[in-house]
Amino acid sequence: MTNVASSQRVIRVARAYSVRKLSPGRLLAMAAVAPIDSEDPVDVALHASLRVNRPDIVPIRVPADEFSPAIPKRKYSLVRVDDFPVEDVPKNVMIMRGDMESILAKATISREERTLFIRNADVMRMSGQRCLAIASAEIAEDGTVGEFFVEGFVAMVLEKPSQVAKKFSSNPNEWVRINIWSATLRFQHWANMALIVIMSMSGYYIMNPFFGPAAETGPDVGYLMGWVRLIHYVSAYLWLGLGFSRLVLSFTAKDRQLRWRTLWPLNSHEDVKRLWGTIQYYLFLKKEGPLYLAHNPLQQFAYTGIYVMCLIQMLSGIVLYGLYNQTNWFWVIVAYPMHWMGVSTIRMIHALIMFVLWSFVIVHVYLATRADALERHGGVSSMVNGGVWLRRGAKPVDAPEIG
Repeated sequence: MTNVASSQRVIRVARAYSVRKLSPGRLLAMAAVAPIDSEDPVDVALHASLRVNRPDIVPIRVPADEFSPAIPKRKYSLVRVDDFPVEDVPKNVMIMRGDMESILAKATISREERTLFIRNADVMRMSGQRCLAIASAEIAEDGTVGEFFVEGFVAMVLEKPSQVAKKFSSNPNEWVRINIWSATLRFQHWANMALIVIMSMSGYYIMNPFFGPAAETGPDVGYLMGWVRLIHYVSAYLWLGLGFSRLVLSFTAKDRQLRWRTLWPLNSHEDVKRLWGTIQYYLFLKKEGPLYLAHNPLQQFAYTGIYVMCLIQMLSGIVLYGLYNQTNWFWVIVAYPMHWMGVSTIRMIHALIMFVLWSFVIVHVYLATRADALERHGGVSSMVNGGVWLRRGAKPVDAPEIG
């Protein structure tokens, strides 16, 4: 006989994804606005999640006649809420909640945010979750409803009651874990490190064969240099492939901190001021710098510069590689810059960038470890597990309020 209780499923909120400045908690509160005494399973799940994750936020209940539910011709509900806190400012808003496609058709969202919104929602759908989209519009003093803007979505999943209870009981209220680095990026990071180490060691030996038999001593020198060159070339081809995959990721990633727009971090006067604040913090002139979830402007400039140098390193390496087959028209064209700069100059550039990359690695490890020790956010381990920890209520510059 089947145990009915064990086969039951309840709705659990899996994630709240915000595309604007609402924190996930405030977005959840906006989604949880429901009629008084509502027994809708979605409302029950939203209230339960809000109670566990943000006990400081009181769920908003409205009279049933003020809540306009979704209907077949309009696949979203509408409800007015007065004094809803938006970026710590109470505002009268009209909240739209419902089918994602319907809300995207009615509400405004930038092209970039729309891309990220859809990519993140698709990931949730592929894992068996259903997304409830949220949009809001400000209400003027005369009662006029303004333009609707997409705020984000809440992803929900069906689970056994025991699973939900376990996850709720283990939920910390003070600290929030934020998944920031995707598995793809983490793989690229460590593969990049391994390939740079291999290419540096083999490249340095090609430049200065400091061990092994020397040709002038007489004995057979064997094929040591050939093997070292083979290792260097194979690693270089893998590095080129890795670089191409990072380029693709910058246009296809679902996380805004991985996309191409982040390569240039200064988009306003405020960004310049924050850059100066970050520099002062690194020079120990300020106790605290601007809080960033991903990279601060100084870090991003460093990484963008490294990307540029890696590109030059790849190009100079390809030119040098083309020297060994000047009977083929393709490699003749590839190696043509040697006629402009000379082989020795290109080799010097190739070697100097290697030393710059070594220096960057040393500084990078020091600063990452220092930041992790001072800020205690798990930044170093995030490149292994993908997540950092921030206090609930923290307000990073490049992300919505935490929690």
